[in-house]
Amino acid sequence: MSDNCLDLFRDLDLDQLMDATFAVLERSGAMYQSEAVLGALEAAGAQVDKSAQQARLPRRMMESFIEAQRRKAAPATPHWELAADEGALPGITLQVAQFYFDHERNARLPGRREDLVRMVQFGDALDQRQSVSQVLVMRGEPPKVEALEAALVLLEHTSRPGDVYPHFAAQFPYLEEIGQLCAGDSNRFLTGGVFMVSPMRMDQRSGDYMVEMSRRKLSRAVGTMPVSGVSAPVTRAGAIVVAACDILAGWAAALALDPDLPISGGICSGSVDMATGNVSFCSPEAMIQDLGCVELFRRRFGGQVGVAGGADYTNAKFPGYQAGFEKAFEAMAIAAYTGSHPYMGAGLLDSGKTFSPLQLLIDRELQGFLWHFAARAKVDEDHIALDTITSIGSGIGSSYLEAEHTLRHYRRNLWFARLLDRSVWRDATDEAEPDHRLLERAQKQFEEIMARYRPPEVNRDMLAKARQVVDRARRDLL
Repeated sequence: MSDNCLDLFRDLDLDQLMDATFAVLERSGAMYQSEAVLGALEAAGAQVDKSAQQARLPRRMMESFIEAQRRKAAPATPHWELAADEGALPGITLQVAQFYFDHERNARLPGRREDLVRMVQFGDALDQRQSVSQVLVMRGEPPKVEALEAALVLLEHTSRPGDVYPHFAAQFPYLEEIGQLCAGDSNRFLTGGVFMVSPMRMDQRSGDYMVEMSRRKLSRAVGTMPVSGVSAPVTRAGAIVVAACDILAGWAAALALDPDLPISGGICSGSVDMATGNVSFCSPEAMIQDLGCVELFRRRFGGQVGVAGGADYTNAKFPGYQAGFEKAFEAMAIAAYTGSHPYMGAGLLDSGKTFSPLQLLIDRELQGFLWHFAARAKVDEDHIALDTITSIGSGIGSSYLEAEHTLRHYRRNLWFARLLDRSVWRDATDEAEPDHRLLERAQKQFEEIMARYRPPEVNRDMLAKARQVVDRARRDLL
């Protein structure tokens, strides 16, 4: 993240938001449904009511935590330039999508093992430079062993296994065994973070997670997803205060357990539609809440907070142009107000509940567009092309299309669309169905990529031992 970005607030605005955040934490505090967390907070100076599972967090204690965090934080990086071909494109990354959108069947289906297997194979063939992670939750597996089964899918179907998403601290010992077996690293699959339940509650599952991550000396991340008008005030400033309280309450728990370990945070707020009851995570007000909370941390609480989910949480439920528009808006807004480069989503739809491989391909196309924009204009003698400009002059009898300078530079300086339509007008009926044509091109590209997949050479002995660990977890946890 960079300091080279736009600001939403004046210093006076930030001071009011900061004072309100400290006042809420001091007067109301937060609920922690974990005896271990409450004990650590009490030892750190919080006013704890264990019967109510409540801890009031004095401003002086919080300021001390924040100052210590600020001293440890990495300095802001300058706004950096990026060549057009250097930006990574989204792949099969770590997600917790519950549904899979099958274009061939034109259906949204609950995530199944066979869908995750296919997406892992797709990711393996898609980009040989990227690891492949769990992109779908297998709804048919019991939640307490689902992440363990996902690890087996990765180990069997890709040569570049990435991350899984453990939801329960009870899964950690088994994931440590699998990590040791496959990589000689017991922390290999211990990823993920804690999401507070807005407003200001750390439930038992999250408390256990935080305790175990701290005990294992792993970095901690705290996220929040308040919904203005439901779990936060309907006003943008009020929602920002609740979101900041959520994150700081989570930080307080983490720093009370171990003040020396890294801590970070993320916000993905929403707003409720009072007519339908639906929640939008990419509405204008939701984006202001997200960016305002990030700015409050950047300018007052020491930074280390970003927009959770990035540009992937959109209203669009079907792959196509609406999803592309909403993701591009989010990506550009986040870039403008955080100083980071614009990152598109990675195939999610319907506020993160659905994964679509075709939408991922569209997102990759749009990410390439944004990377090309981010490269800006290189200025030197060769790129100014003074000799070529003067030789062509007014263009009578010649053009830049036939210039040797164009031949040398067009591949690197022009962005080439594979999916977006740059063809000429055909007819009104055809032009009225842009999503249909876009998805047909994306489906063809998907099939071409899947045809490139080759099963990896797998250590079958390691895989069998990992299966034994999962079978034991089934007996123990279920």
